[in-house]
Amino acid sequence: MTGETVKELGLRLVDEELSVRRCAESSRAAIRHAVGDFFRWASRRKSPDVRCFGKNELTSFFAWLCKQPSKRTGAPLAPGTINERFHAVGLLYSCLYRAGIIPQNPTHCLELSLPEPSGWKRRPLTRDELTRFLESIETTRAVGLKNRTLFELIYSSGLRVSEAAALKVGDIDFERRLMVVRGKFDRDRMVPVSEVARDFLVRHLGEKIDRSEAWVFEGSRGATKGNHLRSASVSERFRELLRAFGMDKPEISTHSIRHSTATHLLENGASVRHVQELLGHRNIESTVRYTHVMTDGLAKVYRRHHPREHELYEVVDEEYEKRLATLAPKHEGG
Repeated sequence: MTGETVKELGLRLVDEELSVRRCAESSRAAIRHAVGDFFRWASRRKSPDVRCFGKNELTSFFAWLCKQPSKRTGAPLAPGTINERFHAVGLLYSCLYRAGIIPQNPTHCLELSLPEPSGWKRRPLTRDELTRFLESIETTRAVGLKNRTLFELIYSSGLRVSEAAALKVGDIDFERRLMVVRGKFDRDRMVPVSEVARDFLVRHLGEKIDRSEAWVFEGSRGATKGNHLRSASVSERFRELLRAFGMDKPEISTHSIRHSTATHLLENGASVRHVQELLGHRNIESTVRYTHVMTDGLAKVYRRHHPREHELYEVVDEEYEKRLATLAPKHEGG
């Protein structure tokens, strides 16, 4: 068996494993890309046959990963990205081992990972930020109308980027303002659509509104022409718009819009269970993560307005102490 044959077989085995696990297409694409990078790295070595690699070679690959820049930003890859790409190589070797292609799995007991920053880096947009972002998108041209519709819909229904990108016209009930979302792990769910998002959908689709099998957000060039948009394309559109509107910040991503939907609903009194159903979370713990922003806001409101708090709650800093000094009575001698 040649090295090229091993590569083709390995990619096929990984793809079959991802199908069994019912991974989302965006996750499958990322893993395939990571495994492809590993094979390209291996091809540049004196002995490129990955069947002969041991822990030393894999440690060298991990070190190489740590030095790679992001193709999008040029900055070093994030620790989470490095860990995910190396995990994909572990999946490859697991598949090769279970298929009997290699006698042992060299990633077994090989603990290589970078510590990830604590806390949740992504943050939701405030209502003012989201309003400014959406209303800054000009809709006189088809591309602008498409962008406005896409991001209005994500915010309306708390969609994942991959879910919005792969929508078909037949998934939407325009009269009842309901939509079937094909979620992760083959878990379909029915979600509401805001009136604003529905109206933009009608404008964007035009005559295509009667073609149930048509993609709502169809690609216009390259591999996506005639097919639906890719998640990466949606993220690129979002980032370009943020830059154009002077809103680009590292802690804001396309997922921030979905995060905003959850946070704003919770702030307005929606129950965590209802938000869980809307977002399609399998475990409520995934939804509870969104409540930390709401909790921080509640604490500030409480301190400002509660009768036992707002007159007493002060930050004792240098400025505060100076104010106290000016108010203190002056004692005269004798």
